[in-house]
Amino acid sequence: MPETTVDLAALQKQLADLAEQNQKLAEMVQKTNQAVLPAGTKSAAEVLGGTPNDPARVPTIRIGEDVMTSRGISLLKMIGSMRFPKPIIPKAQCKVEWALSDEMRRVLCGKNGMGFHSDEDNALMPLGTSLLPAEFRDSPFAAQVKSMMYEGVATADPDEMKWIAQKTYGRMAGYQAPGQKAAQSWLTETLGGALVAPPEQGELITLLRNKEALVNAGARVVPLPPQGRLIYPRHTGAGTAYWVNENLPIATSTVGTGIIELVARKLAVLIQMPNELIRFASPAAEALLRDDMTKDLALGLDLAGLEGVGTGNQPLGIINHANINTITSSTTGAAGDSLNGKDVYRMIASVEESNAEFEGWIMRPKTLYGFYQLRADAVSAADQAGPFLFNILREAGDKAREYLGGYPVTKSTQVSRSRVKGSGTTLTYILGGMFSDVLIGMFGAIEFAATTMGDTSFQNDQTWVRGILSADIGVRHEAAFVIEDTLSVT
Repeated sequence: MPETTVDLAALQKQLADLAEQNQKLAEMVQKTNQAVLPAGTKSAAEVLGGTPNDPARVPTIRIGEDVMTSRGISLLKMIGSMRFPKPIIPKAQCKVEWALSDEMRRVLCGKNGMGFHSDEDNALMPLGTSLLPAEFRDSPFAAQVKSMMYEGVATADPDEMKWIAQKTYGRMAGYQAPGQKAAQSWLTETLGGALVAPPEQGELITLLRNKEALVNAGARVVPLPPQGRLIYPRHTGAGTAYWVNENLPIATSTVGTGIIELVARKLAVLIQMPNELIRFASPAAEALLRDDMTKDLALGLDLAGLEGVGTGNQPLGIINHANINTITSSTTGAAGDSLNGKDVYRMIASVEESNAEFEGWIMRPKTLYGFYQLRADAVSAADQAGPFLFNILREAGDKAREYLGGYPVTKSTQVSRSRVKGSGTTLTYILGGMFSDVLIGMFGAIEFAATTMGDTSFQNDQTWVRGILSADIGVRHEAAFVIEDTLSVT
């Protein structure tokens, strides 16, 4: 093989020429940046971690987590990153939450819908995929939202949740939300919690469904559109048919129509949260926050649907509608009426006489068990020593859900014990009817905001979290419901 001769001098000259060309190219890039950008402004390459001489480094630079990560949504992380004036968690570590918030604004709000605006001080989180616009409900986006919400609390331990609640809030008797009445606590067995099934974790709407009396009784939840107003037409009066003789005019009749309007009413909750929950966030703490927020909102919405007075931006509750059927107990008293078995069928008949379909009951647990204790007379009048009027169990294989007069009962301490008759001030009521005629309109997202401003929050090392739900409740036909009021069940 012939020998190869290398001209070292020529090679060194070529390398020197290349170095000189690279230097000139770098100077040109620097001059271009200085010409386009104001003085003191970094170039795009420098902002992203590269240099003018090494732009190839730019695609490899990433700050914070990958937005394509498979982890679930964490409200705690999101709240920690928006906390004003100083966040606990860098926003770069919460890209999943903020990407979802931005997408919820696009899907639900458009440019002007509902008054929500892009703002780093608040965020939108999905209430439930069933409340998304129709074009998104069966889309991959809806499936992704549901998956991320469930994944955020997939490994939550109920025992750890109770421990965190007791340690953080000091409620050794059980968990109770700030500002919540003891009678409405659903995690405290001694305060009625034994009557409510534990919540299924996941989407926020799922948590609402497990606690609301109206929804459990059959009320329909419908999504509010971006403009926050939904109108349903309804039939208020029927036409009349006449027998007419030959060659005589047909009498005219008018068909009555009306509307039921659902508008976005603001239901807000303010939670005082220890910062330890944010700093040491876990799936159990995340589930605790979701339970706390959605419980307050659910009970507030449900109570308004039952007993709302219709003023101060509050919906008008079913029992306060003027045209629902009213039944007075067959056993009256000056300070409160007593339960009477035959009134059950009087109430059912009043709804069916109104051409509605009776579907069920809502009452306090004590009221139902009072009915179950009623007995027929055996030997003498009013001795109540005969058979029980209502069967609790029919067959060994029957489900355990309670029935009264053949219709299911939703037990709830949402039904108040503050009705008044004479000197009786702790009376209650029974509500029955066609609960599928109740419409609950809800916007598909909850707006969250957080702050540490204020003497109390700073002194106690707390973050105050505000949640706003836009919702309304309406009744399609008032005559489809019946109430028996001022009952004493003690």
